[in-house]
Order: sequence, then C-alpha cells, then structure tokens
Amino acid sequence: MADGITVSVLNAGPQMAWQLKVIATPAREPLCQPARLAVVSSHPIQYQCPIWQKLAGRPDTTLRVFFGSDFSVRGYHDKGFGPTVRWADSLLAGYDHHSLSSSPINSFFFAGSLQLLQRLRDFQPTACLINGYSPLLYWHTVVVCRWLGVPLIIRAETTDVDRHRGPLHRVLRDTVLRIFYAQLSGFLAIGHNSRQHYQRLGVRPQRCGLAPYCVDSDLFEQQYKQRVPGKLRQSLSIPSAALVVLFSGKLIDKKDPFTLLDAIVQLPTVAGRPVHSIFLGDGNLRQSLEQKARESACDRVHFIGWQPQEKLGEVYADADMLVLPSVFSETWGLVVNEAMQFGVPCIVSDRVGCGPDLIRDSETGFIFPHGDAAALRLQIAKLASLLVSKREQIHAACRDRVALYSVAAAAAGIAEALTHLPAARISLP
Repeated sequence: MADGITVSVLNAGPQMAWQLKVIATPAREPLCQPARLAVVSSHPIQYQCPIWQKLAGRPDTTLRVFFGSDFSVRGYHDKGFGPTVRWADSLLAGYDHHSLSSSPINSFFFAGSLQLLQRLRDFQPTACLINGYSPLLYWHTVVVCRWLGVPLIIRAETTDVDRHRGPLHRVLRDTVLRIFYAQLSGFLAIGHNSRQHYQRLGVRPQRCGLAPYCVDSDLFEQQYKQRVPGKLRQSLSIPSAALVVLFSGKLIDKKDPFTLLDAIVQLPTVAGRPVHSIFLGDGNLRQSLEQKARESACDRVHFIGWQPQEKLGEVYADADMLVLPSVFSETWGLVVNEAMQFGVPCIVSDRVGCGPDLIRDSETGFIFPHGDAAALRLQIAKLASLLVSKREQIHAACRDRVALYSVAAAAAGIAEALTHLPAARISLP
C-alpha cells in the first residue's frame, strides 16, 4: 500500500477489544487510473483535514473535498467553547477543495445540495466518502450519488454505547440507519465500537474496513519533540513536584467536568504530592466551576480557557495525566489521542468511545464508571502511584498505542477501501 502502511485488526480476548497492528510493506505501484475520490464534509474540521492532505499526496488517489460551509476557518461563535473560534487557514492547504454554500448546513433544505450535483458531475468521481449521517447534507449527498451512480463510503463516529437509549428511541434509530446504510457500498470503522455498531445493523464484516480515528499526528509529534516542560506550571504557580491532572474540552454538561472537580477537591495530596487540576477549554459551565472551586477553598484548580491547537503541546508537556469524565455523546474523545501522543496516560469514563481502543488498564490509564467521583478519585490515586515507579514504561506504552491511530493509517484505510468498491454504474457527462 502507498505510504508503506498496512492496518490489520486482531481480535483480542473475550471482550472483543481490538488490537491494531501496523506493518511496513512495499508500496504498490501507482494505478494507471488513480481513484477519483470526492469527499463531502460539513465544514473544515481540524481532525479531518490532515487526512485529506495525506490522501492528496498519494499517487493512487485524485481527491476533491466539498465542504458544506467554510465557517470554521472564517470564524464563528461556538456555544460550547464560548468565545469566537477560528481555526487556522492551514486546514485548507494541500488539497483540492470547494465550499458549497455559506448557508446553515443543518437546515432541511440545504442550498449547496443543488450545487453538489453539478460539482460532482464536473469532477467525475469513481467514489464518494461521507463523514456521517448528520447533518442532512449527508442524506442529500446520498440522493445525489445514487442519482449519478457513484459508490458511497462512510467513515463516521458511529457507536451504540455513548448514551442510554430507550426502547422506542433504539427502534427508530435502528430503522432509520438501516435504511441509510442500505444505500452505501462501503464502511470504514474508526475503532472497536464503530465496527460493532455496523455489524449489529447488518453490515457484513467483509464490507467494513478500518480507518482509525486520529488527530493531526504530524503536528503533535512536532510539538512533542519541541516540548519544554515547566513553562505552564511556572505561569500558574504550580509546584514542580505537584501532580497535575488535566481536563481538555468544552466545559459543558456532556463532558461532566464537575465530577473531576469533586474528585480533586477531595484529593489534596497523593503520596505527599499536592494535586492540582488544569481545566483547558471554555463553556457555559466555567463560571459555575470557578465558583465551586472558590467555595471549596481550593486554590489547586486552574482555568486557562480555550487554546489553539498549535499551542496544546505546551499544556500536555506539563500534565501527569488527563481525565475525560464524559457522561454522554462522547463518541470517541480525541483529546485522549492528543495526550497519549505526549506520553500522558488517561483516565476516561465508560461512556468515552475510545476506551476499548486506547486504554489498557494500568498501562495507558484506567476506565471508571461515569459520574462516580469517588471511583475517579481512586483511579487518580492509583495512576499517580504507578507513575512513581513506571513513568517511563507508561510514557512509552501511551505513545506506542496511539501511534496506531495516525493520519497515515486513516488515509491508507480509505485508499484501501476504494479498491473494493463497484465501478460507477453510469458515465458522468
């Protein structure tokens, strides 16, 4: 495979947890006619665009990405983060792309869908990749591709374990998704829960490939190599001997930052080390969290707000562990990938989707019952004790594990899936 990467899936034990193996193989000779892949995405997303950049560099793929809107690089108000957010223009560099519309992408009638029909005709793709089943842009894409006879692949944050669903909700959801999936030719799981979801809804294993979920691994590796520990601790007056527990994400209900705060307030020291917590991110719960920290007379909690992706290495360099206590809708939790690339072990709740893939008990972190501050407190203390004697081993285990979930592996999985699709049924004028 081009890039010299093969991704294989190994069944690991009775819990059916995945293990991924990346094997160096000789690169294939470029095809005489590269696959022409159209990607339809709601907007430029910092965790997806590096994959498009990697695919654009492959000799076996001709790529064009169609965004529903480019609002994320123009700047927008994020209800979760709070302030205006604007991602770097570099998200659009290195690949052919087109924005379909500036109108909202969650409306029932998306104006860009009409433009998509003509754009796909002009591009003449041999396949189309969509990144989910919500917003309705993706349903519009299915209609357009079915009309044109273009095979469709999906790579999405699919899971059945991110929340509790009542019987009626489950039946309705399953019915709608079975209809949607019946229109597709290929499926790319991002991890264990994703594959289980597809197979439960009737997707045959041979139709389901793997494109692991990932962050911009090249960017974070560069930051890892340039890291200078101590700067953030010094700026926040955190003692060098302190244990630093990091939260990274939106300060909103689904992330459940209060469970972490409760655990930290009740855990002033571990093995003689003062325990400090850094909350990286913003959201509608920030004021309440700060108030509760003040009322608890806890000066060991620090809020640093939202930080651009390019500066996250400065934060991870000073963290001993990351905690992601989400209680619902955490289909993966990419901050875990980020932290582990810096060798930082993670404690995640049982509602965090990446748990079966990235967390190995006592090796790369722990999983605790969501909403249980007492259980989280015990896991923090246990991991802190392990770091005393096994810090180097844990650091290496985290980096080794997350290295299997890279941009290169995701791009290779997509390219591999293209070789198993049926040809377009009609010629595009």
